[in-house]
Amino acid sequence: MDWLFELINDNNSKRIIVSAPTHPLYLIMYLFLLFPLSIAAPTVFGFINTLFGISLGKAIILGYFVFLLSIISSPFNIVIKEYRTGEKEIVLTKKYVYFFGFPIPVTHPVLVERKVILAINVGGAIIPIIMSTILLVKIISCFNLVIPLLTSILLTTLVSYAFSRSVPGVGIVVPGFLPPLVAAITTLVLVRDPVMVVPIAYVSGVLGSLLGADLLRLTKDLKKFIYEYGASFLSIGGAGTFDGIFLSGIIAGLIAIILSP
Repeated sequence: MDWLFELINDNNSKRIIVSAPTHPLYLIMYLFLLFPLSIAAPTVFGFINTLFGISLGKAIILGYFVFLLSIISSPFNIVIKEYRTGEKEIVLTKKYVYFFGFPIPVTHPVLVERKVILAINVGGAIIPIIMSTILLVKIISCFNLVIPLLTSILLTTLVSYAFSRSVPGVGIVVPGFLPPLVAAITTLVLVRDPVMVVPIAYVSGVLGSLLGADLLRLTKDLKKFIYEYGASFLSIGGAGTFDGIFLSGIIAGLIAIILSP
């Protein structure tokens, strides 16, 4: 289960939620992924940054810093909206009673209205979206690449949506390699410029996964999460770790690097 630490502003409305996995199995899985990602992510970002006239070596170093920034910011989720459910639930609250100057914790139940918080993850969604936006501006300046780019994003979106599922207690799940594989293969088929293959595959993986597996599926099943599944916290891009948005971009770019002639 995730621990949630809330940063609250002056009017007591939640703005940022810090969430990190504590279950041992999740921690092992994330640590297992950390090493290959620390190699793959900087390499992909390095190929992407060569678009801007940076040498491959400098681009890989810059990519490594982007990767580190993504890891550091991955526990942070910015609240987008709170939904009131009208349902009541019992929450255990802790107060302290002082006995001869020593604080003694006392736990007692409080009946409160259950709310559903919708947020967006910084490292898992916002940073990949910013990277994709920067790349989009560069890519669409080449008119002949606009149609291949939009086609790749559209196909990845449709596949991500078709194979995504809303799972009670888990969130939205989709086969991990499917969206990036579609993004990479579509890009390799449609784009002949070797310099543009990796950036377009990355953008298609990020935006296709975001639109299909997160936004469209969440829009369709939001009421289920609120009223049927009993969810209390939904995060676009993950809650304490990377989800399909971050991984789809990296894996799509990596597949494009491996398969490109």
